Amino acid sequence: MIRRFNYTGRKRIARSKISITLFNNPEGPPSFDAELDIDGLNVPGHAHVFVEAYRRAYFKRFSFGTIARIQTPTDRYLTDLDPKALVMFRVKVVDLLSKGRILASADRIVPTRTEEEPAGRFSLLPVDFVDLGQSVWKLDLASDWPSLQLNKHIENIREIARSDSYFLSLVYPEVVRQVLHQIVVEEDHTDPASDPEDWMSQWLSFIVDLIGARRLPPSGESEPILQEKLKWIDDAVEAFCFDNQMLAKYIQARSAGEG
Repeated sequence: MIRRFNYTGRKRIARSKISITLFNNPEGPPSFDAELDIDGLNVPGHAHVFVEAYRRAYFKRFSFGTIARIQTPTDRYLTDLDPKALVMFRVKVVDLLSKGRILASADRIVPTRTEEEPAGRFSLLPVDFVDLGQSVWKLDLASDWPSLQLNKHIENIREIARSDSYFLSLVYPEVVRQVLHQIVVEEDHTDPASDPEDWMSQWLSFIVDLIGARRLPPSGESEPILQEKLKWIDDAVEAFCFDNQMLAKYIQARSAGEG
């Protein structure tokens, strides 16, 4: 179990209280809308609210007024950002009268892209479009949130990743396996209740709901426990494939290709 301690006294804003929607603009940089439900934080009304967009070296901050008076800025354009790039957001409540002390925050917020997902749907696996050389896809587990990297040089790769039966049946089960191995084996994170806001806990909750019972992998690093973890991952991937009918998708795609 991973326990996280807060030594700063900073309040945590639940990600469920924040909704950010990303818009692609054909004639300019992408922009975003933000819905902030941050009442009840018990912080001074003069504290300023900032929404920050970030990706690797990219960073842009937007002022949303104060706790007492939220004001959405007119300019919410992410200038100098590749429209296909994966960008994440954080929200900070800052007391500028106290040397910029951060009073509350929410980090690693994955935006909804209007052209990809229904409004309000939360994505456990955001997609990034990058130069992967001769590779078609890669799972990025080194960033703040795991993402599926797709080779931006492949024509229609966005639509392929969304609806191509070959791609769905061959790639996504392996993605699930790699993500769960990172969580359960590498990080020994086995309890989604330990930090519900953490991406690993949210993935575990997703899998537990899929399996259909409160069955969690064991915690520990001994060889017998490792084998139990690997068996749990196998069962989880099988449940994912069954729920999404991956074998049927593959057979259908193969039949259509041979026809």
